[in-house]
Amino acid sequence: MAKGAGSVQHRLGERIQALRADRKLTQEAVADRIGISQKYLSELERGQKSPSWDTLVAIAHDGFGIKVASLVFGIDEDIGAEPKHLHDVLAGRPVEVRSDVLRAVDLILRAGRGSK
Repeated sequence: MAKGAGSVQHRLGERIQALRADRKLTQEAVADRIGISQKYLSELERGQKSPSWDTLVAIAHDGFGIKVASLVFGIDEDIGAEPKHLHDVLAGRPVEVRSDVLRAVDLILRAGRGSK
């Protein structure tokens, strides 16, 4: 194993586990979404295995609906970055949250029409 590779695996595993916990998903549910076994996902989360590129993409896109960069680097959580577009704010959020935010924006815009 290359120097530092173990820590990368562990950080990725912790990130996968955090995303899964944040979305209140079981390992079985995420594994089913991406077409891997629950055991393999567990090994990834513990940093015992390193995913192939295809598996990494599947975890990001199919497992959590986020970009690979968001999965690997957590860039969607960069506190110092000001979002420039609504899709930047919604990236990586569950479908239900995105729908709720869009409904809220719609209500705000409708309310704003009456104040002119």
